Amino acid sequence: MNYNYPLRTIFKHDITKLTSNLLPDGFTTADRRTYRLACDVVIKILDEMGVASAKAQDLQKPITSWEKLRNSDHTVYLLVDREEDIGGNGYVLGILKVGKKRLYVFDLDGECHERNALCVLDFYVHEYVQRTGLGKKLFEYMLEEENISPDKLAIDRPSHKFLLFLQKHYGLSDVVSQSNNFVVFTGFFDKALDFEDVITKIPTNPQNHRLQTLSLSTSNYGTGCNRNDYQNTGRHAAFKRESTIGQIIQSSPM
Repeated sequence: MNYNYPLRTIFKHDITKLTSNLLPDGFTTADRRTYRLACDVVIKILDEMGVASAKAQDLQKPITSWEKLRNSDHTVYLLVDREEDIGGNGYVLGILKVGKKRLYVFDLDGECHERNALCVLDFYVHEYVQRTGLGKKLFEYMLEEENISPDKLAIDRPSHKFLLFLQKHYGLSDVVSQSNNFVVFTGFFDKALDFEDVITKIPTNPQNHRLQTLSLSTSNYGTGCNRNDYQNTGRHAAFKRESTIGQIIQSSPM
């Protein structure tokens, strides 16, 4: 998406971190007019990219907006092409929204853990630059900034395409089905976590919480789909043996 403002004057790098102040990380100016203009541009970008992401994932409401970011401690990583195009302003290519949430998650033994986990809340790269490596560039930047490995992330209802992205680039194929909207991988329960993120472990009866390791198929990598393709995961498929990621992927329309 392009905008009627030279993006290079606001965004000094291809990937920029945005927080609740709605200004690019490192942005400084003594000019009140420039400050307000920068805020206005960021607000417009967040809202329009949030709508585009929701549309791509077939969601009724955007996950990302300037209002939601302004009233949270979440972070949005913005991918921008700052070079002048025919219109002279550059393009916004993608967004990646992350933030910590307190979650109750079950491991493969049926034990419930309360975790203050870093979650991927929204991830969208514009359709015309998908499969060019830009999505991985954006994701890698976030991993480095947050100092976290991908298997320690909790993913908020990932699309079929996002799951295949994680498998292709990071070898993440073992999903632990949860009773909420989030997906975690087996490595999420490894002990290599910051102490502050591990809140407590809650004993449960494994007979009441039958979890399974789910394998992703790579045979149809790149098939376009949306969050409805994952509708049998999360709270809609908690601990149901008949619901597997493999079945969901195989049944997704081409």
